[in-house]
Amino acid sequence: MNRDILGKQGEKIAKNYFLAKRYLLIKENYRFERAETDLIFEDRINKTIIFVEVKARTSKTYGEPEESITNKKIENLVKSAEGFLMEHPEFDEYEKRFDIVSVYMEGNKEVINHLQDAF
Repeated sequence: MNRDILGKQGEKIAKNYFLAKRYLLIKENYRFERAETDLIFEDRINKTIIFVEVKARTSKTYGEPEESITNKKIENLVKSAEGFLMEHPEFDEYEKRFDIVSVYMEGNKEVINHLQDAF
């Protein structure tokens, strides 16, 4: 499967997972300068803004999907989140959280691993 298609499919699965938890989708593929966040959600009940990195894989040959998140990727996620918050002061009083969602797809089976407050 093409890497871009796999990534988009993983993001769609992760988005639906968060929507089922009653979170409000704020933005998909938010870019600030050269940094990107896959999904941004609002948890209105707990007044939390959630920045989500999604990793999708069809094989565990190279480890679990979330293991591919490097320190550089974390720096870029933080930079993207800072840019978003700078552009959206309405979330200043919210708690901030970084989650990782790994999606492992094997045939028609999907396994979701949600690491809440990952870093």
